[in-house]
Amino acid sequence: MLVRGWLLRIGRVAVVAIAAYFAFRWLEPQGLGWVVLLVAGVAAAAWIGWRAYRIRRARAEDARADRWAQALMSPPERPAAVRELREAIAGLDLAKARSRTERAHLTLVLAELLEADGDPAGALEALEALPADALGERLAAVVRHARAVSHLSAGDPAAAREALDEAPGRSGDRQVDLRIRMLRGLILAETGDAEGALEAAEHARDEAGDDADLRTEARLLKAAALDAAGDRPDALRVMAAVGDEMLEVLTVLGLPRIRGLAADALEAREDED
Repeated sequence: MLVRGWLLRIGRVAVVAIAAYFAFRWLEPQGLGWVVLLVAGVAAAAWIGWRAYRIRRARAEDARADRWAQALMSPPERPAAVRELREAIAGLDLAKARSRTERAHLTLVLAELLEADGDPAGALEALEALPADALGERLAAVVRHARAVSHLSAGDPAAAREALDEAPGRSGDRQVDLRIRMLRGLILAETGDAEGALEAAEHARDEAGDDADLRTEARLLKAAALDAAGDRPDALRVMAAVGDEMLEVLTVLGLPRIRGLAADALEAREDED
């Protein structure tokens, strides 16, 4: 895709250059060649200015995204990040399809921050404001997944299942579909069907293939299922295998059962040391 993009840019430049050359050859005998040079100069300056603006905007957006990501793990920074996100969402022109998509992405980040801050009700309120019928299949599925996570975080697995059942079909994105099936497995664990959750974890591990993130999430599901079955030692053993760095993240961003397992796995690791 990157190579194709550069080839398209080079092609556009070549077309403009050829057009400018023939325009100059046609106007120069009439003493008007300078017009072509002037127009070319103005166009070049405008293009450079536009590219500089796009680069500055992209860097500003990257910096903003970095602040939000950092706020997820830093409680003192979350209120400012939440305010910034709410202001960004409020400033969007929802008459534009692109703005509606951006609103969904920003709202998903906002929900993550609110979840991390222990406010699943606030996360749900933000997510419920998104009209699912205005989103594509993949993004609508991601939003349903986020709503289900908030319900599960609030201790309501029945509502979490209902959120996923709003559109039980596939989204067309393998990773999203597998994550939804794993979340259904977590719902099974929270509703007492530990065997069904373990089976879901095994299927998820097989379907994850070489995708390290999906394999890790399948491992978390297995740990939750073992814990729901009353096998805490094995659950902690499975959880500890994700590594200390991930465990620290999960103590902040995981669902309640996952957070508890991650915290206990870290504590056990410290006792061993």
